[in-house]
Amino acid sequence: MKLQELEDCIEEKRQELNDLANEVGLKDRRVLMKSMELDWLLNKYGTWKCSYFKPSISKSSQIQEEQHELVLSY
Repeated sequence: MKLQELEDCIEEKRQELNDLANEVGLKDRRVLMKSMELDWLLNKYGTWKCSYFKPSISKSSQIQEEQHELVLSY
């Protein structure tokens, strides 16, 4: 999954959360679960962005790239 795909997933999940909250109210358990899904995606996005743009030692760059692909494969 590419960064743009992750950003699209985040936006889609955000829209789902807003729609659900408008439909059933903010205190519904389903809204909490949807919010947790969005949080997970946002955390992965933040982790990926921070680690991707840090300067790295060339030997670890292959490992980091594999980790990014694993993180984004969700």
